[in-house]
Amino acid sequence: MKTTSRHISFEKLAELAENRLADEERAASLSHVTACSPCAARLNELEQLINIMRTDNAEDAPRDVRANAVALFGVRGSSRKTSVTQRLIAALSFDSARLSPSYGLRSGQPQARQLLYSVGENDLDLRIRPSGAEWFVSGQVLGQCEGGQVELQGEGGASAAKSMLNDLCEFALPPVPTGRYTLRLRLTDMEVEVPDLELRA
Repeated sequence: MKTTSRHISFEKLAELAENRLADEERAASLSHVTACSPCAARLNELEQLINIMRTDNAEDAPRDVRANAVALFGVRGSSRKTSVTQRLIAALSFDSARLSPSYGLRSGQPQARQLLYSVGENDLDLRIRPSGAEWFVSGQVLGQCEGGQVELQGEGGASAAKSMLNDLCEFALPPVPTGRYTLRLRLTDMEVEVPDLELRA
């Protein structure tokens, strides 16, 4: 009595569904499938799945929607993601206050100060501008960025101002009084700290 032949492997069924088998092997596999209902059912499922994948014309969600979804799941799974998030201290690479004033610039004229920090493979461009007794802090993350949040903390860790990054990874914080602050930048997989940010004349 002839024993029943073994079933075709999943990998070979996938190759059969995608028409990637040599002629002889394809003929033998098709012969088996016509006599084996489990293999025929699997092949039918694979062919339907491949057809769905080939005809799929769904559009990707907008970048902001994807970033919000990542942030939402990041909050729920924060205890699991703690070890994955990088915590970096920004390194100052440029400070316009260290440059000599340009020729013809009036002395005493309030100017925006530019600070450029290196943060891993990214850069952080900060602009600090005085307005009376208050200070405006704005900036942009240069490099790969998919949104995030910026927070300015006063001495003792109290939150002084917050802002979200826009589509160009720019931010502008509400005005804050003179003082020493820590700026925290929270990106998808990275938390950046700018310590000892002096906002004073």
